[in-house]
Amino acid sequence: MSSIANLTKANILLVDDTPNNLRLLSAMLSDQGYEVRRVVNGQMALKTAQANPPDLILLDIKMPDMNGYEVCQHLKAIEQTQAIPVIFISALDEVLDKVKAFAVGAADYITKPFSEEEVLARVENILTIRQLQQQLQQVSRKCQQLEADLTSREENYQALFHNQLVGIFQMQPDGLLLAVNQHLMQLLGHQTDTELIQKRYFSEYCSEFDAKQLFAELQVSCPIRDYSLELYRQDRSTFWGSVSIQLSLKINCYEGILLEKTGTHPCD
Repeated sequence: MSSIANLTKANILLVDDTPNNLRLLSAMLSDQGYEVRRVVNGQMALKTAQANPPDLILLDIKMPDMNGYEVCQHLKAIEQTQAIPVIFISALDEVLDKVKAFAVGAADYITKPFSEEEVLARVENILTIRQLQQQLQQVSRKCQQLEADLTSREENYQALFHNQLVGIFQMQPDGLLLAVNQHLMQLLGHQTDTELIQKRYFSEYCSEFDAKQLFAELQVSCPIRDYSLELYRQDRSTFWGSVSIQLSLKINCYEGILLEKTGTHPCD
């Protein structure tokens, strides 16, 4: 068997009302290391599959009481067993018989009389596909969990970012604002961050002289702490603020905190 099929010892359920067929298939598969269970009718197949779902079912069609098509339909209607691949093994070799088998959910169809090599090859092929599907589902679940975790972290970060009682911002080296929190919007007299992000420059909220001084200071002594300057709101009213700025190398931008100074001119 292939390395993929050998990752786990597959459990195969054989369903056939002919004891000789069961013995032949069971010996053939057991010799290859598969764990094999055998039942002789459809009702037993359904009970066994639900009690302990196998990795694969080899199913005869012509059986009394419940034929293979009906068994497969029941399996596909039950959540616990609907993902189990089913290979039909039957003496029926008409095209319509095979079409009906695939219509009710068969993964493959083997015609009797069969060769051992064909059965083993088809069994291995279906088990390999099943294991790959299971691995893909595991990866998908992990990705979904990771996405949920990242979403939760982002929501927590945004809540923390916007609920701070100081103005917080990110800006490009040229001063273009990349992110602002709720408090900074209020300090500058804006209602939404869309009025600021990627549209306004930090230098628009202070005098040209102060802006040049601030960015010159950043070039020579970043980070800066508690740098005082007069700032303009959107309505051009003014207030004095204290700004601290550092460079974030990870995202190549400046990160800053702005505090409003109350009382008199800081130089008074």
